[in-house]
Amino acid sequence: MRYNFNKFLIAVTILLCFCYSAHTQDGSGKAMQSKDDKAKIQFNGLGRAILSQTGIDGNILDADSSTIENITDGEFLLDLIVNASPNKTTEVQSIIRLRNEFGGFFGAGMALEVRELWLRGVIADVLKYRVGDMDLAMTPYTLFLPDEEGMVNEPAVFAPQRDVIHYEQFYTDDNTRRMQGGKLDFGLNFAQVIEDLDISAFVARIRGTDFFITPTRLVAGGEFDFSTVTFNDSLGMKANVGLNVIHTYDDLQSGNANTGIRNTVSSVDFDITLLDKKNISFHIVGETGMSNLETAERVENDTGDKENNITSEEDDTFLDVGIQVELKKQNLMLSASFIDIGPDFFSVGAQSKRIEYNGEKTFYNRIGTNRMLRRPTLFDLNRDRGLYTFRISDMLMGYDPRYANAMPYGDATPNRQGVKVGLVCGKIEDKINATVNAAFLQELRGQGTLQLKNFTLLRAAANFNIHKFISYKNKLRLTLGMQVESTSREGQEIEQVDLNSNLIEVGLEAELFSKFELLLGAKLFSAEGTEYIPSIQSFNDIQDFPSRFVADDKETLIGAGFKYEFKKDTYITLQYNTLILEKETDPLNDYDLNQFYVLYTMKF
Repeated sequence: MRYNFNKFLIAVTILLCFCYSAHTQDGSGKAMQSKDDKAKIQFNGLGRAILSQTGIDGNILDADSSTIENITDGEFLLDLIVNASPNKTTEVQSIIRLRNEFGGFFGAGMALEVRELWLRGVIADVLKYRVGDMDLAMTPYTLFLPDEEGMVNEPAVFAPQRDVIHYEQFYTDDNTRRMQGGKLDFGLNFAQVIEDLDISAFVARIRGTDFFITPTRLVAGGEFDFSTVTFNDSLGMKANVGLNVIHTYDDLQSGNANTGIRNTVSSVDFDITLLDKKNISFHIVGETGMSNLETAERVENDTGDKENNITSEEDDTFLDVGIQVELKKQNLMLSASFIDIGPDFFSVGAQSKRIEYNGEKTFYNRIGTNRMLRRPTLFDLNRDRGLYTFRISDMLMGYDPRYANAMPYGDATPNRQGVKVGLVCGKIEDKINATVNAAFLQELRGQGTLQLKNFTLLRAAANFNIHKFISYKNKLRLTLGMQVESTSREGQEIEQVDLNSNLIEVGLEAELFSKFELLLGAKLFSAEGTEYIPSIQSFNDIQDFPSRFVADDKETLIGAGFKYEFKKDTYITLQYNTLILEKETDPLNDYDLNQFYVLYTMKF
């Protein structure tokens, strides 16, 4: 143990020297280019170095001699962005990645790859095009990447490692999905009734064929959005309407695959402004549409030719409609909506999750004398890149009902009906800003029984800029987050469900002196009760109901560290995180996870 820790301290010292050298050589951090203002090539990028030591301890290891108690790992990484503009209407960009794992010397463990490549331009000053890698999002029911579970208003101390995951998986604040293909955009302006019209269309390949049983999978979609002129100047009445279509399909002509899917989702989204005055605005907002899921099989007809035969088909609809009231003077937004998402509604582009709960964890995937598969914890959700993905799944992915059971697939979760309400107060720069969201839902169709589950979900977040209350010259911010969720179902004993979970987040950001921050944070999580989680097979059919899921555990995740920001987007942080897992009904399998790490990130 002491030998490993000494090695870790030596590595940290080397890293700090590297960080200082990298910072001093970085200069202003602006894109490097020639002295000519009309330079056509620019170089930007990101550099990252992370070293960590992860340990495990607790009752579960008392009789386990095969699990390594401490693991040291890390990486040195450079993403070099090369951006070129051959002419005024064309731009091409590539990201070249150099990566070396900690412990790799003289080229050992070194990887060189092209992380991103795209080209875009404008044709005749009207039509925009893009080919290659692209980030796409439409609406929450057509093409959208829902946020991950395990956080509401996450303390800043946990943000650096989550930012690494988001960067590696191409996550953005706009809930876009990373795809590779081609996209066209163009817009028109009008003088009467319709003010402007925007049209976009794309096609992308989301899976290649293995030339045997897996066909190529493609996705194509488009948006037709228009805004009207103001119909009544005194009231400010106007409307924004969008028509959306997305089609995911398997090309059964590729490889020797015999079966595939066709999934089409079409919708209309709208934002109708009924009143827009100086102090108040009133909107009717929502989206409605339908989905179609087909299973296709390639068969041989009477003439010997191959053709596609539809073997099964499911259709369903969804409705999400509500009101929004904004009190502008009070910086207050109120909302309420009714949702009805059909049991067979299926949208691969909107229901695919970020987290693969069945994926293999990078650290301590199996522990204990019987080498049991360790269930993901808040510790893993915050740092383990192996659990995350940006890929689209052709069936409803697995989930952990402790963290999200009411809406595990975001707004597009099927088989739900009920009411959602929300409140947003203040802005991030105000003394206090807060958000509150609640949902009261019920199943439309029972799963394995005629009895229906009821769901209650409450999420609240608040930020207190304490330095604005006491005139402290540096930042001093307290952050709070809370999630309370309950699931219930009546009936006979074998049908009954009763699961409750609670998550509380507390964080503190204290700028002790210019650009040097003390970061503290904690997450307190508990789950208790029982639930049934259906086992989903290919093409989204329920295969079975495994044994009853039982939860009776507590997680405490604590983080503390320092962060120094050399300049915007260039910083170093030194932190210690620890997780305490307590199983009320099985204390012999309690364990602790801890991590000490240093991370240096530089954008230039």
